[in-house]
Amino acid sequence: MNGNKLSVTLNGTCHAPPDVVYQFLTDIPGHIHWAGEQQPGYFRLLSLDVPQREAEVGLEFESTGSIPGSRHRFQDKSRVTEMIPNKLFEFRTDSTVELSDSRAMEAEYVHRYELFPDGDGCRVKYTFRQEKVSNPMLRLALPIVRTMTWKFGMPFMMKGGFNNLLHDAERQASRNGR
Repeated sequence: MNGNKLSVTLNGTCHAPPDVVYQFLTDIPGHIHWAGEQQPGYFRLLSLDVPQREAEVGLEFESTGSIPGSRHRFQDKSRVTEMIPNKLFEFRTDSTVELSDSRAMEAEYVHRYELFPDGDGCRVKYTFRQEKVSNPMLRLALPIVRTMTWKFGMPFMMKGGFNNLLHDAERQASRNGR
């Protein structure tokens, strides 16, 4: 965590080659499976609205999702910002959470996936970075609670979807005989 730009980084090893993992990342409609349906109900994508075309820099999509320990939902508008085949996939998200006191938390996040060949598979580094936030939820506003949330809570919650991505890519690679 550095200054106002808080971040979480997850690292994992995958027995699928980078091109298979990259295919899962660029299949944005498929995110609803590994980051939604396969996730616990308290933290998951609930909906995903994506144009029916291949991912490319500039592609915009919308999603909603659940927030742990809250009845609130996030409403996101995202845009693909960087793609390097089999190496890097990044998108930026403008997120809004309507709070009960007639105000909204608004935040901007960057999701960055970096792929590194490793034998027959790859290493995957996922970084989730907060660029800015206004009117944060109480757990993200109080300094000690915010630090604990970013240091422990968010990595714990995000690890499930990250692992689902890696496992799904491994299953696909195995089906393809790779």
